[in-house]
Amino acid sequence: MRMRQLRYFQAVAEELHFGKAAERLHIQQPPLSRQIQNLEEELEVELFKRTNRKVELTDEGRYFLKEAKEIMTIMDRSKTTLQAMGNGTAGKLKVSFIYLALSSAFPEIMGDFI
Repeated sequence: MRMRQLRYFQAVAEELHFGKAAERLHIQQPPLSRQIQNLEEELEVELFKRTNRKVELTDEGRYFLKEAKEIMTIMDRSKTTLQAMGNGTAGKLKVSFIYLALSSAFPEIMGDFI
């Protein structure tokens, strides 16, 4: 299972229309449909009830939508945190100082980091 498939699934689940979901994702409908079919095959469940007129989530699809949203939230948060750590705006800061030299200024300086 790939993150792309989860994002595709979420779009179809929210739009309840493959064409609108494909438009929202800026892709063509056939590749979107194939990815959803591949996901259903991998999970061995039907996520959508499809007719000529409408698309509905199955019970399994409703459950998976909740789970997929949680997974994507965690992945997005992890990506943001890792990028912040990589550019130095997050992570651990180790500080050493000579107490007598900075005893009065240290709390003020550290206030900028807390």
